[in-house]
Amino acid sequence: MRRIKYVLVFLLMGMVGNLSAQITFFQGTFEEALKKAKAEKKDVFVDFYTEWCGPCKVMSQKVFTVPEVGDYFNTHFVSCKLNAEAPEQAELVKKYGVEAFPTMIFVNVKGEVLRVVRGAKAPAALLNETKMVTGDMLTFEKLYEKSKKEKKNTDLQQELLFRAPEFIATQTGYNRDKWMVRIEALFPEYVKNKKLENMINAEDLYIISMYHNEIKGNDEIFDFLVKNYRKYEEIVGKEKIQDFILGVYNNYIISFCKNGKQDYKKHLERVKGDLQPVYSDISFGSLSAFEAISLLSDGYYSLFRKDINTFFEKMNQYFSGAEKALTVNDYTQPIEDLYTVYRGNLPEGANEKVIVWLDKALQYEMAAQLRTRLLYMLGDCFNATGNPEKAKQSLNQAFVVSSGIEEVELMKQLQNMIQEKLREL
Repeated sequence: MRRIKYVLVFLLMGMVGNLSAQITFFQGTFEEALKKAKAEKKDVFVDFYTEWCGPCKVMSQKVFTVPEVGDYFNTHFVSCKLNAEAPEQAELVKKYGVEAFPTMIFVNVKGEVLRVVRGAKAPAALLNETKMVTGDMLTFEKLYEKSKKEKKNTDLQQELLFRAPEFIATQTGYNRDKWMVRIEALFPEYVKNKKLENMINAEDLYIISMYHNEIKGNDEIFDFLVKNYRKYEEIVGKEKIQDFILGVYNNYIISFCKNGKQDYKKHLERVKGDLQPVYSDISFGSLSAFEAISLLSDGYYSLFRKDINTFFEKMNQYFSGAEKALTVNDYTQPIEDLYTVYRGNLPEGANEKVIVWLDKALQYEMAAQLRTRLLYMLGDCFNATGNPEKAKQSLNQAFVVSSGIEEVELMKQLQNMIQEKLREL
């Protein structure tokens, strides 16, 4: 009994510790928060939210409660949450130009804006924004200027490449184009300075995945990754390096298929050559990796040439051979691509074949959102084949499944689509 008591006390202490580490929001008016901040020699953080805003709830539940975030904010700021739709906040909302939610602003004790953050942010991203306010981190612009002076400083260049996507997303018009050109030029400079042999690590693989995610001619970077596959596997993990190489190379093959170029057959030979270690770790059922990728490539080549019969023939051969190793995505991806190529209007005879694929896909475990979409497509196919009763059955099932979608707005949107389709029947 005594041991249980100590365990409970320990757990409660842990809970209290986690609660105390989250952002402590000041219970008072904005003006009172400014006075408190002045007395404590801090700045003010304001979270403008609404009751209906989903991303606002995510910030409150998943970000503001993170201990590292709470510790930093509580040390440097007086924080307050303001309901942007409350009448008493109307003047502040207008003053600070709050139009989207969440809008988070940092102000000094005079109420002057130090930085504005719009939209939900991950904990690390919010901390970065905050550290730029306190001066613990350089702004992106200042970091770039510093890197121009220290042209060989790969640490600065790496940080810029990490931070660039989020920074560029906040820019518009000419500024956005300007920064995209600058960062595009920075990546090869970084690779040149650091050298590929020093980039066998998780951070640099992530950077490569952001800035070099397609094969370009005689690709030195891609070839280096393939040659050093086992080293990357040991240092960053097999899944990460394998997923990247396969994703890039499969897209490369598909690009030839899309353009009607039979060159894809020549490039498939690498699957039996230097890419063999990468593909050999994946099960394709009774098919070899080369047989599986060849069938998929032949199928997609036929699809983009609108040779629909060969497309179904090759895909069904792949499904038959790889049956035990298939996942739901193996069925859903070609269905999505088929709809894309034919812009939703499938040719005669295709709907019956897609119904078979959808039935097999629906046997797998999946999220409510995907199951809803597949059932909706199944209803569409049944309707196109002149079977309105089965179409209604699938659509009604889709409506029931959609209630399990956590994102309320998306759930309502899909349910409206389903109800509209049912009315048409």
